[in-house]
Amino acid sequence: MRMRTGLAHMPRPSLRRFSLRFSDPRVDEAFQDADNHAAVGRARFYALFALGLSMPFLYVDLLISTEKFGRLIAMRAIASASLVLIAVLATWWSSAHRHIQLIACGGIALYAWCTVVSVPVANVPRDYPRVGTVLLILGLVGVVRVRFEPALVTTMLTIPPVEYILVIKRGSWDDLLFETLSLVAFAILIVTIAYVLERSKRTQFLTNSDLESERQLSDELLHSILPESIAARLRENPGAIADSAAEATVLFADIVGFTPFSFTMEPTEIVELLDLLFGKFDDLCEKHGIEKIKTIGDAYMAVAGIPRPDPDHAASVVELALDMQRVATTIAPLWPTELALRIGISSGPVVAGVIGHHKFAYDLWGDTVNTASRMEMHGEPNRIHVSESTHEFLRDRYTFGEPRETNIKGMGPMTTYYLLGPDQY
Repeated sequence: MRMRTGLAHMPRPSLRRFSLRFSDPRVDEAFQDADNHAAVGRARFYALFALGLSMPFLYVDLLISTEKFGRLIAMRAIASASLVLIAVLATWWSSAHRHIQLIACGGIALYAWCTVVSVPVANVPRDYPRVGTVLLILGLVGVVRVRFEPALVTTMLTIPPVEYILVIKRGSWDDLLFETLSLVAFAILIVTIAYVLERSKRTQFLTNSDLESERQLSDELLHSILPESIAARLRENPGAIADSAAEATVLFADIVGFTPFSFTMEPTEIVELLDLLFGKFDDLCEKHGIEKIKTIGDAYMAVAGIPRPDPDHAASVVELALDMQRVATTIAPLWPTELALRIGISSGPVVAGVIGHHKFAYDLWGDTVNTASRMEMHGEPNRIHVSESTHEFLRDRYTFGEPRETNIKGMGPMTTYYLLGPDQY
């Protein structure tokens, strides 16, 4: 399985167990970028949420620390400012996503340190920093969902000062031992949660990338079979798709004498020759904005005017036909026998749609299609045979031969024309 979304044609990377890094640095960078973007909104929410929760404690501070209330308020102001800074940067700094892990962890670490410092400065209860720090870092990991390494660093920076306060403000040694063990247990739990969450996010990232890869592959296969606009409609609303165009131009091109010639060749040689020629025809269709419909043996069918509207559909197809002749001349030296094309063109109304339940096909129907096929069938090698309807569209812009009365199989007598060479118009 291969990843395609922004990581096209990359092998699926492995995830290192301890470092939580993908084996491919490019995939790891893509994950971190996506994770950072997602963390911006969560960091802003958590900062404002934590700020709101801290407000009632100002009243509690007033009750328990009357002597050095001013210093305590100063500590609270600094702590609150760190939360406000997180929210401001996450909201208005355009590059916040690049540094969101540092912003969130740094702000919460500063808040925790202010809580620690408030114990000796304002003589608040020693449980303040232990409970407050654990809750802050737990929210950092659980709400912001910072990655494992930033969570580990933040924990290592904030837990030792809390332990120091517990030591200098200790009660009995038994109490200190219990508080220390609980603090260490909380720290291990928080870091473990961060590890598990990041591992889960990375695994989900790979899963989502694989799903997107498969979706894109499916879309590419669908687009290779159907016109892009038709594929999009079929994907959004499965079911019958039928369109019509009052004016379109259809082209059929056939390799003269290819069928008997192919009996003397190996199958791989036949496919290689057709792929060489028709691949170049596909490029020409893309160049002229024309929709290739299908190949039928050694015949090539294309249309302009549907499904994409083209007010100059007849000229587009004629230019395609002229380019097809030039391409045939260019690759003729590579052909085992003489390479000659017979091309037929007709303009008029067409009906188009998708048929099939398991193998979809976009096809055309109508007299215009039948006439274009007959133009090719009754044409001459290396000439472009057009119906009277196409001639009417282009008679003032291209040079045509004299009108011909042609007895068309299944249609009776019709007036047709040969388009003269590009050096004559």
